[in-house]
Amino acid sequence: FTYEVAFRRWLVRELEEQRLTPAQAIERFNFHPVSGYALIHKWRLKYAQEMVLSLPEMTFQEKQDLALLQARTKELEKQLEQAKMYNIALNTLIDVAEEKLKISIRKKPGARQ
Repeated sequence: FTYEVAFRRWLVRELEEQRLTPAQAIERFNFHPVSGYALIHKWRLKYAQEMVLSLPEMTFQEKQDLALLQARTKELEKQLEQAKMYNIALNTLIDVAEEKLKISIRKKPGARQ
């Protein structure tokens, strides 16, 4: 027996959204008790990927929270960039001081503390 594609897609959606179990579908639609599971599995593999997830619209509060988080991320990225520049400046200062003053400022690997 062949089933319409629309029915197959509907059934897969019901199964994916857990409104129906495979056992319930087999009983309800009189699928063969043994091969019904394989048939359902085959349909799920074929049609589940076609299902489009629809997310609910963001609430006003969620949009505000998102905007705050995005602003915070931007600020932290700016601070990180400044810290990197500060680190480069300090390393350059140490390099110049070691070269000009002929003194060792950085710890050598394996040096005792």
